[in-house]
Amino acid sequence: MIKDDDYELDDSGNRVLIGLTAEETAEYFRLDEIISKSMPLPQVTRDEWYRPEDRRWLELYEKHESARRPFLKSSKTMH
Repeated sequence: MIKDDDYELDDSGNRVLIGLTAEETAEYFRLDEIISKSMPLPQVTRDEWYRPEDRRWLELYEKHESARRPFLKSSKTMH
């Protein structure tokens, strides 16, 4: 689930998911919408559970998560 602290402003002032460009952020949400409206694939084999949009969404999600973790750690204050 995407939360407010998953975003940052890019150099152009666009609100983007941490670690993604404005174009990648738009693509992420476009794919998320497509995936949420599509029917699940019948599972043929363990490696065939995905469509191309599932794979690309996962790539973008992993890129965002990899960038988000250190960003959030460094922004926490110690008391």
